[in-house]
Amino acid sequence: MSFQIETERLILRDVREADLPVLIAQAGEPEARAGILAYQADEKYNRVLLRAAIAEAHSGRRENYTLAVVRKSDRALIGSCSIANARRESIEAALGWHYGRRYWGNGYATEAARALLYIGFELHRAAEIYADCFADNAASIRIMEKIGMTSRPNLRLFDQIRGWSYGEKRPTVRYTISRNEWEAR
Repeated sequence: MSFQIETERLILRDVREADLPVLIAQAGEPEARAGILAYQADEKYNRVLLRAAIAEAHSGRRENYTLAVVRKSDRALIGSCSIANARRESIEAALGWHYGRRYWGNGYATEAARALLYIGFELHRAAEIYADCFADNAASIRIMEKIGMTSRPNLRLFDQIRGWSYGEKRPTVRYTISRNEWEAR
């Protein structure tokens, strides 16, 4: 059974094979590469990842949602978003998103991220949801703040170590929101 959720302006649905060329091209956009991990721009990596998402969409015990983000007004495929480790009562789940450059700055990522929180907290009752991004990615940080996430206080060294763990020489930041915080909003 196919998963789909709608927001005011968007349809978030399971990724389909026909989506791959657009989503792979968006990940390879030069402007996008500054905000993603180096390997996330690789076409082969994305093809494998997206095909795995298609297969998981048909599994009976689903924990990961990689969703195509489609604009309702014209049915344009504007990007993708994901929530990983969203199994029932999980301790923490992780958000991610990627949009084509021409769709940046319109609030689509924030709108979709709110729907991902609903999936994690309401449908799966996760205890906490987090998202990571490079410390200099102001746009992603703003999205996380708009959906109620806050920066997890830590030493700057930990931000650098997390970046290294991703294979990068740049520091990352982690933002989180608990189910209690989400429910209180």
